[in-house]
Amino acid sequence: MNEGFPRGVQFTPVPNPLLASLLEEIDSLDELKVTLRAIHGLHKQKKTPASLGFEDLFSDRTVASMLNASGSDLESVVESVIDSAAARGIFLVIDNEHGPSRIFLNTEAVRRALVRQGIDLAAQTNKPSETWADLSASEPKQDVITYYEQNISTVTAQIAENIHHALEQHPEDEVVLAIRKAAEANARSWNYVAAILRRWASEGRPEELNDGRDGITERYSAEDRSDQFYEEYLKRQRARGAK
Repeated sequence: MNEGFPRGVQFTPVPNPLLASLLEEIDSLDELKVTLRAIHGLHKQKKTPASLGFEDLFSDRTVASMLNASGSDLESVVESVIDSAAARGIFLVIDNEHGPSRIFLNTEAVRRALVRQGIDLAAQTNKPSETWADLSASEPKQDVITYYEQNISTVTAQIAENIHHALEQHPEDEVVLAIRKAAEANARSWNYVAAILRRWASEGRPEELNDGRDGITERYSAEDRSDQFYEEYLKRQRARGAK
């Protein structure tokens, strides 16, 4: 590693609070190490909701090496730090009636997916169940890849990977809405969809998913579908050398 990371190195997204306020709270290096390793393992699955079993961490050579532990000592440390991370809200540890407990990253997209599977998060976590102003927001939606193909263009392997990454970072309803907005603006490219998602990540969850006609408020509808937004997008693409 003295020469740095190689070209084409892959990245694992980490929730920003983990690198800010939560990082200030975590006083255990073991907890931080296992948390990052677990997030890496969840990300590699490229699905929502991704999950890990405790056995996955017990059998992970990297986990054993970085904790310098094995056997029952390793299991005790891993269970302790995962419980601590779950108490901070980083993970959800869900009991499985058909097997051992599973570990999930505690994101909105994951919580919605678990609710759609019929899992009672309140019973699992001793916290009130989440509610949404628009009940349809928690219902299953058309497969995102199919929706993209029907509204934007053919899905290549790279586009499919981009969609999977987006679903790990954004709720499914946001990704679907971003695809729809790109189609409505006649900007049929993944880059435009990604630009909308980045904007929402910066400015907050779009209100149109919970309010307004067909889930769209006039403020966001006019702003995101405007010629000005499209021109700004094209300007940024030209600045990057895109054709």
